Amino acid sequence: MATATQQIKYTPSPKDGNPGLLSSAATTMQQRTSMLRAVYGGTETMRAQGATFLPQYEKESDTRYAARLASTFALNKLREAVDAASAKPFRTLLKVLNGDPNLDLWTQDIDLIGTHLHVFAHQFFNNAMLDGMCHILVDHPDTYNMKSLADQKASGARPFMKMYKVDDVAAAYDAYVGGDTKTVHVRIRGQRADRDGFKEVLYNQMRVIEIDPTSNGKGIVQLWEQLATSGGSNWTFIEETPLTNMTEVPFVTLYAGEKEADYQVRPIFIDLAYKQIEHWISSSDQRSILSAARFPMLACSGVQIDPEDEAQFAIGPYKVLYAPEANGRWYYVEPRGTAIDSGMKDLEKLEMQMDMMALNPVTGTHRQYVPQNERDIQETRVHSVVHDMAINCQDALERAIRMMGSWTGADYSNVNVVLNTEFSNTKDRLAEVAQLVTLWSQRGLSREVLLQEIRARNLLGDDFDLQQELALWQAVDENLQAAGENMFPGRWTQADPTKAGDGSAAPAGGSSSTTPPAANQNQPKPNFPPGQLRPTKQI
Repeated sequence: MATATQQIKYTPSPKDGNPGLLSSAATTMQQRTSMLRAVYGGTETMRAQGATFLPQYEKESDTRYAARLASTFALNKLREAVDAASAKPFRTLLKVLNGDPNLDLWTQDIDLIGTHLHVFAHQFFNNAMLDGMCHILVDHPDTYNMKSLADQKASGARPFMKMYKVDDVAAAYDAYVGGDTKTVHVRIRGQRADRDGFKEVLYNQMRVIEIDPTSNGKGIVQLWEQLATSGGSNWTFIEETPLTNMTEVPFVTLYAGEKEADYQVRPIFIDLAYKQIEHWISSSDQRSILSAARFPMLACSGVQIDPEDEAQFAIGPYKVLYAPEANGRWYYVEPRGTAIDSGMKDLEKLEMQMDMMALNPVTGTHRQYVPQNERDIQETRVHSVVHDMAINCQDALERAIRMMGSWTGADYSNVNVVLNTEFSNTKDRLAEVAQLVTLWSQRGLSREVLLQEIRARNLLGDDFDLQQELALWQAVDENLQAAGENMFPGRWTQADPTKAGDGSAAPAGGSSSTTPPAANQNQPKPNFPPGQLRPTKQI
């Protein structure tokens, strides 16, 4: 029986042709992301779309349409939703566990342009939440012409991450090798500029990276160029370099939405983007209606106006209106406002729908009141979606870090990336901690578990060191015992939950009753009411 590897047909990329051709998945995704990016940009970018987002009515003049477009403003719920959702996992500093000194140093400048891994990962997650996916290429400076590893280290070459949005990738293909999914071909867009005196000449670039899945880590990297003014053709092959010691293209993708195929996904907020376009059209109509109908119109009947006076006719203060005819009269005509009211209700309905699609927990507003239990259900739904995306982001970052190790021969298979996945509000977290403290005081859990749970709820600083804190309290307990100052053995201040307040082993079953040490037998006991360990509060 043929293996999965043997069934793969590898065709190396040629050195002529058009590497800029889009794959079918990239064609679909770039149509979606162009719309999403325009809506995310708000008023400026939506106006630039013109009739694409705001249709011009039949027999509407270009001047009137331009005025209507210029007076339309976006309620940018898409940006609000994406930015709010992507901020949740990065509320606290990203942590990288089980690394080494090299990795710790790399995370301070993960992309060789001074970006910390936390900031890089936040941008990565934000782009994925908007476009439906985002990519990381784990790159390394060219070292194929260096003679030894010592020469590579002396040059300062080390792996780094580069982020690519959906529009940056012309094509990407995965292969299923031995039950695992590996990226075997990627074409990435780029651009460079040359100076020609005071002019600037732009060149489009295409980087082709591929691995032969039938070989043992053999691949190539090609570079192609074309003049930006060439109209999309006339690509020139520049160079080809070998890619060694990699069993797959070091390319990681974070999917945020419903995956339809490899490198094709339905973004989470695409329906919200369409709803924002609908709101854009409705608000434009409402503004147009208000412009035409909210001002009273002056009318007259039984009045003849001389053509010479009509040219100078004006309405305003210090003007006198007169009717030459005895039965003539001037009066104002005002619309009944039914259409205006209907338009406003439509906008309010759209805004409520946008709030729900934006994954914002429904709250009581001027539009409606939502009971607490429904708000709790909505909040749980929101947190579940963002929580799952945060877990996927952790996995993607861990995979990218393992690929960094592949470049240098380091084993980063045990490295863990930890993002914030605790999204409850401060009031709820404090209530949970109060319950944990009660359990601790009743010996239901140890101090170590208590501190771990408090830290998991982001109520301790990023520099909090659990082991250092436990060691400090252990020293305090031992000093108190040595000085004979532990007057309240039932208080249980030890870091070790197996010990009672006097340093002896805690009774089975977690009972708080203990026998005082010999050093404390002759000391007077506090005369408190039964079951009370402290004096009664007087003030």
